[in-house]
Amino acid sequence: MLATMLAAAATAGVYVLLISRHLYKAAATGRPHRRLADAERSATVRLLYGDLDRAGYRAELEMLAALDAVGRPLVVPASES
Repeated sequence: MLATMLAAAATAGVYVLLISRHLYKAAATGRPHRRLADAERSATVRLLYGDLDRAGYRAELEMLAALDAVGRPLVVPASES
């Protein structure tokens, strides 16, 4: 009985470890994208409250787009001509 309980506890521990590693890796890969989204959200809020003019908003979004293009480049497939 004790051996069964220890085996079940060990199995549960391994599952918890694997799930936590998966969640950590998923959060780590999503961080840059989340930071860019937060920066875009912040610029939009500042624009709506009048703390940022249209030219400044456009410049910030251009900078964020450039950062996003470096981190996640868009690959266009070749045409089938």
